[in-house]
Amino acid sequence: MRRGGRRAALLAVAALGLAAGACTPSADAGSEGQAAATGGAAASGPTSQPPEHLEAEVLSSRAEDVTGGDTVVQVRLPAGLAADAVTVTADATGEAFPVEVDRTGRHVARVSGLPDGSSTITAVAGDGDRATVEVTNHPTTGPLFSGPHLPMPVCSTDLYGLGEPLDEDCSATTSIRWKYLSTDGELKPLDDPSTLPTDVETIGETKMPFIVRQETGTLNRGIYWITVLDPMPDPTSQQWDPSAWNGRLIYEFGGGCGTSYSQGFKMLGDPSTELLERGYAFATSTLNTFQVACNDVLSAESVSMVKERFAEGYDTPAFTIGSGGSGGAIQQYLIAQNYPGLLDAISPALPFPDAISISGGVVDCALLGDYYATPDGAALSEEQRTAINGHLTTDTCGMWDATFAPIVDPSGPCTIPGLSAAGPLIGGLPDGGFPLLPRDEVYDAETNPDGLRCTLQDSNVNLIGTDPETGFARRPWDNVGVEYGLGALRDGVIDLDTFLALNEGIGSYDIDGNHVAERAEADEDTIRTAYATGRVTDGSGDLRRIPIISVNVWTDDQGDIHDRFRAFSMRERLRNPDGSNPPNHMIWTRGLPDGSNLVQSLSGSLDVGSEAITVLDTWLTALDADTSGDPIEVRLERTRPDEAIDNCITADGERLSGLGIYDEPGPCRDLYPLHGDPRTVAGAPLADDVLKCSLQPVAEAVEQGRYGQATEEQVTRLEVIFPDGVCDFSRPGVGQVPVEGVWLRYPR
Repeated sequence: MRRGGRRAALLAVAALGLAAGACTPSADAGSEGQAAATGGAAASGPTSQPPEHLEAEVLSSRAEDVTGGDTVVQVRLPAGLAADAVTVTADATGEAFPVEVDRTGRHVARVSGLPDGSSTITAVAGDGDRATVEVTNHPTTGPLFSGPHLPMPVCSTDLYGLGEPLDEDCSATTSIRWKYLSTDGELKPLDDPSTLPTDVETIGETKMPFIVRQETGTLNRGIYWITVLDPMPDPTSQQWDPSAWNGRLIYEFGGGCGTSYSQGFKMLGDPSTELLERGYAFATSTLNTFQVACNDVLSAESVSMVKERFAEGYDTPAFTIGSGGSGGAIQQYLIAQNYPGLLDAISPALPFPDAISISGGVVDCALLGDYYATPDGAALSEEQRTAINGHLTTDTCGMWDATFAPIVDPSGPCTIPGLSAAGPLIGGLPDGGFPLLPRDEVYDAETNPDGLRCTLQDSNVNLIGTDPETGFARRPWDNVGVEYGLGALRDGVIDLDTFLALNEGIGSYDIDGNHVAERAEADEDTIRTAYATGRVTDGSGDLRRIPIISVNVWTDDQGDIHDRFRAFSMRERLRNPDGSNPPNHMIWTRGLPDGSNLVQSLSGSLDVGSEAITVLDTWLTALDADTSGDPIEVRLERTRPDEAIDNCITADGERLSGLGIYDEPGPCRDLYPLHGDPRTVAGAPLADDVLKCSLQPVAEAVEQGRYGQATEEQVTRLEVIFPDGVCDFSRPGVGQVPVEGVWLRYPR
């Protein structure tokens, strides 16, 4: 039975990732060095001690990742040297660029006209002192480090008011539009920004008009948005009025996890008017919506390019804070780990640790759904199914099965069309929902074997590679040795014969999405590559070095796939070597906000308020001011605001806070219990980070009493079901290696 043919997808939801190419690591620079290269919190500011000699560094991006022929270079001057005594030139153009003082007091030169490839930018003082920086310029269509472009036959420029695409890369002319906040609380179009509407809202004591400038264009083949307050708009010169900006950028990430082969869409509404009023700027791209392309490296690359555009067209932010839920949470975690410096703090809501490591339990739900449709499976009670699935309710596996089961089928829909029906509930979607790949371009094993394959591993083919035998993207999913329902057996909810029948009938899906009797076996090289390239979060990079507030919205009892144990799975991966909680990671727990719905949760577009952003900003500001040179763990703990603490909100609105509220029995654990998924029921640890388990012989497991008083016949059945052995989760997984470095690049 083909997975995609039995049931249609209902909603696009958070993350399942089966990634797959080869990569080349760049220099493993420390995270603070990366922050300096991307204008983050550790960038050298005007309060730093003057250097002995001229220094120059690229401020708007990493030096090797300049795009569009222009860049912002910071020039640090020795004491007593005036800016007008310094000349900045680029060898490729010979043109001189003036050194200016930006709004934070940094000396910068805005260099333009760079050709593609390498250039040397040189700053020279009158006394002959000089500094150089080597840069590499790329087209604005990319790629930088994500590997060769995947096909993109479907553009979205017209859907978002940018007109028909200008080329095969879906490029479009940049558009500047304005909106205003009316006194009735709505953001409305402002067609003529030179004339203020009578119902415009005002801001603060100065009564500045609440005018919003939104820039829309294309970068890295995605559509990007930059949204800022612009109290005194100038439509003639299109110059931005930065007087209301607080120097902070909120980078938003959209949910889902898909393979659309399109320029995409955003599942985000307008930015928060509350945060805009407080001076925050916002940015995002369609390639930061995971439903468009479930590829965190492509997302990081888009962040780099959009932030560069912000630095060059607006200013360099003091801090960049990540925001977003579901697949948006995955992007934040993985970008912090693998591309440190792009985000200075993150606020992942509805959190999943990553796409790859949750995929085992997700596909297990599809397999269990198939098994429950057989005579043996149909005989299982609701209690037994709940115990086997591991969630609070069987509706959770049902939701995974109904939404993401088709992604194991390469001939299924390349974007889940069922979400189009929910479009009005999800801000940001264009009229008509998702742009869809034409059916005649989709793979079919018989009628179109060269078509585009709609699996998640195909979205990530540059990252892990292709199978030399089939030519298809490699799939790091494995269920060899997995003992489905083991916890239910131990708890006496099912007996051994029921356990055996379940594991005899579970099977797996082949590379074309067909249900087969054999278990799925991934080769060790595929698994090792997934770990080594950072597709699984392990606490490296910036994950223990930047402030993180994970917001867990309790919807387990509604069958939401964003079940509670994911936030604690992430915490397990971030624990200190002594087992203590990390000083930078806080978990906030609350119920579904009033006026919200499960569809918004499933899409990652749920608004969980601005408090996390406020607390993270306070934390970053204090951290930036701490120049002690102490280890980052010490500084994170010392500068942590009182509000940056684990907390939960009870049903009557009471907030309970404390660093140990989840470690001991109490209201926060009683109100919001922790469950698991099919893999944790099978014995996987709470970290749930084992892609392919190490095996032990069935005979050893029998001797350990794992199955109680098994008969000789039952032991024989076990040995037939598990000829290579059963999972031993007390040992590291097969190929489970540390991430090999940060800022990895993927040339093909």
